[in-house]
Amino acid sequence: MVLFSLFSLMDTPDNYKNAMKRLIRGRKAALYREIGIAPESDDPNAVDYYTLLDIEQLGGKAIGPDFVKWVLNSVEPNELLFQLADEAGVVLLPGRGFGTRHPSGRVSLANLNEADYAKIGRSIRKLFEAYVEKYNAATGSKADKNVLKK
Repeated sequence: MVLFSLFSLMDTPDNYKNAMKRLIRGRKAALYREIGIAPESDDPNAVDYYTLLDIEQLGGKAIGPDFVKWVLNSVEPNELLFQLADEAGVVLLPGRGFGTRHPSGRVSLANLNEADYAKIGRSIRKLFEAYVEKYNAATGSKADKNVLKK
């Protein structure tokens, strides 16, 4: 920690810190662009090392509360994590912590290349579209599976 502190004191124009912010925010933008939604508002003081992908929240905004209720009652909560691991080759942390049962995942934006985050975004979009198709079949609804626009 002392070395990090000294480096920070020596980099008075914050070149390194600003470069890292651009890198992390570029990864976040690639992830959300491929999902088809805008990232949450950018707080200039946010670290942005993690972003939460919450199917409940995304579904509520995109489809509505009936879809969210169906997802919570009909979908295995950790399916998101296992499917992403299978398709994108990436292991995400549970969105609401270990031992919880919720359809969400936490993505670290500090480890992979931008292309990897785009791949994760495409996998999340595909999973969301599959959920909408299952919802439509189960409920007779006509929710648009392409509601997440690119």
